[in-house]
Amino acid sequence: MASAVFGPATFCAVTGGSRGLGRSIAVLLAGRLGQGSRLVLTADGRSLQGLQETKRQVEEKSPNQLEVKLVTGDMEDSAAYHEHFCDIFANAQQGAFKNAFIIHNAATLGDGTKKASEHSDPQILTKYYAANLTSAIALTSNFMKVFPSAAVRRIVVNITSDSAIHPLPNHSLYCSGKAARNMFFKVMAEEDPDVRVLSYSPGPLDTDMLQAVRTCGNKGVEDLLTSMESSGMILTPDHSAEHLLKLLEEDKFQSGDFVDIFNMDYST
Repeated sequence: MASAVFGPATFCAVTGGSRGLGRSIAVLLAGRLGQGSRLVLTADGRSLQGLQETKRQVEEKSPNQLEVKLVTGDMEDSAAYHEHFCDIFANAQQGAFKNAFIIHNAATLGDGTKKASEHSDPQILTKYYAANLTSAIALTSNFMKVFPSAAVRRIVVNITSDSAIHPLPNHSLYCSGKAARNMFFKVMAEEDPDVRVLSYSPGPLDTDMLQAVRTCGNKGVEDLLTSMESSGMILTPDHSAEHLLKLLEEDKFQSGDFVDIFNMDYST
């Protein structure tokens, strides 16, 4: 059954939709998006098979009522953005949708073997921030151009992390990229009060990314994750995705808020 917030006639784009939290969000949305809705799932070109599996699961849950579109692209290459964004928003006319969502979920960790002071290659840094910061900013700008009117209910979700606030050793690129995105979207919420903006921290999730963090070679990080695991704080992507959609459906958050799954009253 479509929810009042998500359907009918909702446009929704989810970046990083080939696995993990992105896949869980997409599959859970399938049961909420109503007739005339379109779900666009994006990932890099190496993840097409994963996107296709997400699409299969979405269509299995929501047969014949939801248009699902897959878009791949290299977000490290800013020269490719124009074509990529055109694919995402192709034929997404303003009058066709009553709601428009974009969920910025895609993220990479960067080189987890280096301390902050060891990141010396500007080309690597440029590519990292292009994929994890610049692309989200530019995609949001295109989203606003496609849906410029408050007649369409617009929601922008930034999937963030506790690491945007608390430093995680060996992950200075990841922490700084998330922190920058948080502030960008806080400013957007101030400037565009007709747009609902949420930065959602999904908690530590049982994903390939968490395993990569665990094996970074920093004993403090490894011990922290072991402690969180023994305390039951490692969550499944489905659990956190369900929590996010509940937040959006209840629609009680202040636009621009940082909301952590473990502390619902926290905002910065």
